[in-house]
Amino acid sequence: MHFFLFFIYLSCCIYIIVNNNFFKESSLSKKELLFLFTIKIIAGFAYAYYFSLPSQIANSDTWLYFNESIVETDKLLHHPKLFISELWYNQYTNNIGLFTGVNSYWNDLKPTVFVKAIGLFNILSFKNYYINLLFFNLFVFFGTVALYKLINQLFIIKKWILIITIFLLPSFLFWNSGLHKDGIIFSCLALILYYFNLLITQTISFKKIMTIVFYTAIIFLLRNYALLALFPALAAWYFSTKLKQKPIFIFTTSILFCLTLFFFSSSFKITKPIGDSIVQKHQEFQQLEGNSKIITPILENSSTSLLQYFPFALKTMIVQPIPTKSNGIAQNLTSIENYLYLVLALVSMFFITKQKINSPLLLSLLSITFLLYLFIGYTVCFSGAIVRYRSITLPFTILPLIIFIFAREKETKLT
Repeated sequence: MHFFLFFIYLSCCIYIIVNNNFFKESSLSKKELLFLFTIKIIAGFAYAYYFSLPSQIANSDTWLYFNESIVETDKLLHHPKLFISELWYNQYTNNIGLFTGVNSYWNDLKPTVFVKAIGLFNILSFKNYYINLLFFNLFVFFGTVALYKLINQLFIIKKWILIITIFLLPSFLFWNSGLHKDGIIFSCLALILYYFNLLITQTISFKKIMTIVFYTAIIFLLRNYALLALFPALAAWYFSTKLKQKPIFIFTTSILFCLTLFFFSSSFKITKPIGDSIVQKHQEFQQLEGNSKIITPILENSSTSLLQYFPFALKTMIVQPIPTKSNGIAQNLTSIENYLYLVLALVSMFFITKQKINSPLLLSLLSITFLLYLFIGYTVCFSGAIVRYRSITLPFTILPLIIFIFAREKETKLT
């Protein structure tokens, strides 16, 4: 039954991709769209297979979430009030704040919402992992196509280069095709950027605003710290279109402001929870064991400690995983991929022009990348986990480099 149902839903996905105006307006042909979606589904199957292996299943979030979702589906069918009320249940009397990682309602809400979402899809899929995979990948596909459309509107670049950079980067394709939160976060970020560009270049509409609010709410529920990287980029993008200052100046000022606020967060009551959360998450990772664990300096929530840790955090995000210290074929391949990107970054520096470096879109992508990478560098001490977290914004990281080298701006600027 599930086999037959899978192909019915696959046909529905194909119908949406072929007939929906959002995809029709992408400049990608029907064959190209279906090929890319097929590749994504295959990657999702590979993801599911890899994490079902005996060596991986014990620490596999994707299968853990799915198994928990089956319980949630039964709960929804038989006790719907309980299913809904659990979203508001707070068992902690001393709940510290939004970004706290331990004994926190907000932290527990992330997996709760995700598992319950899968539980809802289980009704349509009859509790089948691979059919759910179709639903999730269709949503993520909207995000990748949105990013493609956004770049294609602003820059002239060969189609195949753009397709590879947005859809087919190995780490991005693998980690964002599975049944997990990563692809959802990426898609929401991409769609927010797409509609934000429409909002500031076209007429303001209630529909666009509510669309941005909707995707922002999803990020807030699933990975709220990503908004700390998104909001400064959107603010800088907005002001760069309204003020006479060069965008590079505005974005640099925004980044420096965020860094200053972060380094001295322990000095202010309103920002102290951010530093507490980072230190706490760092300590949680330190307590775990694994083959790819990185030895890190001691981190405390003080200005001195946060400043001293900064170079290590940057180095961790840039060079990890290190080829000579990688464990297994998968990590070695990922390491090679990362170092190829570093070479690309060095090459792209020779192609930077004033026009491109002052593109609000490219600066937004780099700003989001930098702030998210910084958070990961401070908290995660496993090279394998770094690869996964970093993959979410990998197209954001590589796109500016590719555009510096291979693209030119269109005469009619939309940003």
